[in-house]
Amino acid sequence: MKQQVSALGRFALAGLFATVPHLTVSVKIHGLEYDTRAPRTFYVITHKRDFDAFVPVPLLLAHRGRRAFTSEVHFAMRGDGFQMGFLSRIVRRPAWFSHALRPINVGPILRGVGIHPLNSLHMRPMESWIREALRADGDTTIGELLAPAIIEMLAMRTGTRVAKLAARPASSLLKWRYFPYLQDEVGPEIFAPAAHRRAELQVLTTAKEQLADCVDWLRAGGSLYTSPEGLLSPDGRLSPLRAGLTRVLRAAPADTRVQPIAIIYDFMATGRLRMWIDLAPAIEEGAALTNHELERRVRAAWLEVARFTCTQLASGLLMYRCEQGQRATSIASLEAGVLAWARELAAAGRQVDPALLSEEGAHRGVARYLTYAELHGIIRHYGDSIVLAPGSPGEITATPGNVGYRQSPLRYAANEMREMAGAAPALFDTLAM
Repeated sequence: MKQQVSALGRFALAGLFATVPHLTVSVKIHGLEYDTRAPRTFYVITHKRDFDAFVPVPLLLAHRGRRAFTSEVHFAMRGDGFQMGFLSRIVRRPAWFSHALRPINVGPILRGVGIHPLNSLHMRPMESWIREALRADGDTTIGELLAPAIIEMLAMRTGTRVAKLAARPASSLLKWRYFPYLQDEVGPEIFAPAAHRRAELQVLTTAKEQLADCVDWLRAGGSLYTSPEGLLSPDGRLSPLRAGLTRVLRAAPADTRVQPIAIIYDFMATGRLRMWIDLAPAIEEGAALTNHELERRVRAAWLEVARFTCTQLASGLLMYRCEQGQRATSIASLEAGVLAWARELAAAGRQVDPALLSEEGAHRGVARYLTYAELHGIIRHYGDSIVLAPGSPGEITATPGNVGYRQSPLRYAANEMREMAGAAPALFDTLAM
């Protein structure tokens, strides 16, 4: 009975993920032929948006077949997703709706449908650390729990005297008034020395249990889907792989295969957000590789199949010209540049939005890109030319949990393009405009 309920829950979630995101996101997937439906497949995705965690799931499960839908593929996700308040952290606006979601704990539902928590050893939302400390050690005062610098920060942000805040019960930090200030990704250094030591020991113990749970599933012939980067990319470039991936693989069967999946967004365009999902050839017997070699091969596979869209190509071109001291450019030359780069990359075997390979497609893509850029104050139109607006491209504060595509979309997309181009800097030399 429990298995039937779990299967029904998975079907329901898959149906939800297959329909609701598509109302606002246009999704295209390629490379499913690289997934041979083998047991013990470890799907590892890049992490640029929260959509990455669930939009590809129904497509992959449908490819693998009925058993994948009912039980075969499990998922590993951030440990704070199993705590009360997670939905509020994901859905921040509107504030009233976020507040209404706060009492909901989806942890039991997630576990019931085959999702495993994986806590980071180092970086977690501040609220997550506090909830874990309260669960493990019981209530105490804020002054006993948190480091002085953190108490001063909270006092300043909430307009409270430091001494008064320090004397309050630590459980009062879970009130809604503190919620906006406890969502930064931080380490256990937020705690006072004694609580710091307890938190480090607790997270180590919990992490070992969580990793063992994932390993047991792989040994039983199951497959896992996760993002080994952990956090969203802050600046458009890939983040280092967290140790959880290699720790699981070290203990997994030798024939565990790693299936890299690159996700990219054509986000600087009007209309529906466009999401490209591209599978790379699997890395066979990933458990036998050294940590360094595994990370090198996963990152190389991601970058090799990541798809160039107008967002990356146009942004890379504008940033390049800006760095050369050219803040103005003609629309015709931008279209020609995008078309030339798209064709050169495609000829080299790289993945490119096929619409950009024709003059008409490049024209439409650049038109949507420029409309988005003007609406967001990135450029200004002057006849047949454009000029970067004052303050563009802007800087990105690359802190954990920051999403640079909102802060400086032009620089974020240009960073994506340059990393994807990789060892082909001559790409920039092909255009003398």
